[in-house]
Amino acid sequence: MKRILLTLMLTFVFIGANAQCTPDPQYTNAGIYPDSSIGMPDAIVGQAYSEVITIITPTDTNVIFSGLPISVTIMDIALDSVNGLPANFTYDCAALNCVFTGGSTSCAVLSSTINPTVADTGSYQIFMYTTTTVDAGLFGIQTQNDIIDYYYIEVSNATSVINQFNDFTFELKNIFPNPVNNSAKIQFISGNSADVVFSVFNHLGEKIEEKNIAAYRGINDIEISANDYANGMYLYSINNGVQIVSKRMIIAN
Repeated sequence: MKRILLTLMLTFVFIGANAQCTPDPQYTNAGIYPDSSIGMPDAIVGQAYSEVITIITPTDTNVIFSGLPISVTIMDIALDSVNGLPANFTYDCAALNCVFTGGSTSCAVLSSTINPTVADTGSYQIFMYTTTTVDAGLFGIQTQNDIIDYYYIEVSNATSVINQFNDFTFELKNIFPNPVNNSAKIQFISGNSADVVFSVFNHLGEKIEEKNIAAYRGINDIEISANDYANGMYLYSINNGVQIVSKRMIIAN
């Protein structure tokens, strides 16, 4: 059975204790709200975070099974596990064991167990593992496992935001900390596995470092040591052969 696209609606659900929440009544169509185009409200460093998420599970969908297009009834969609969240964020589901029955309306709560701190700064790719169970009529009861991997949480020294990337994403993050006085981390997000060239230029525009990186889909890390550079301002960039993205950093030993 080909991928059931409606499993995407479970993106923000995590196995945990039953959440105490109430679905937002303004939403009536199948899906998850706030949806990925709106995203979650910011989380402020040093403050507790809590956001209610409304989940409306569809009753049916169309799939390709054994080469034939068929309509199937969704019995339930379960989220089996979630990996990659920051240590201070968790999800609780109102539905028992995070199993959402077809045609039901439920909710979940995204919250921080420890208030976000500057030490949490960085991007965290989220991997969600789901199982969809459907009644395929003459083909009987069928299940399908999916991995949803295109959401990430970015924690900055001001806010934390849930973001989404796709196959075309090529995004360079700000180095942290900046200025760099010891070591620092640069992160970039690639929508696909690709050969990426990382370069550093001095204030005269002269290239002083170049590194080839076999980037993988998702968040990639580059470590920087202040000992490798003289004090001053530099431009760093990544190039995947299609796009070049640049940022500035300051070295202050």
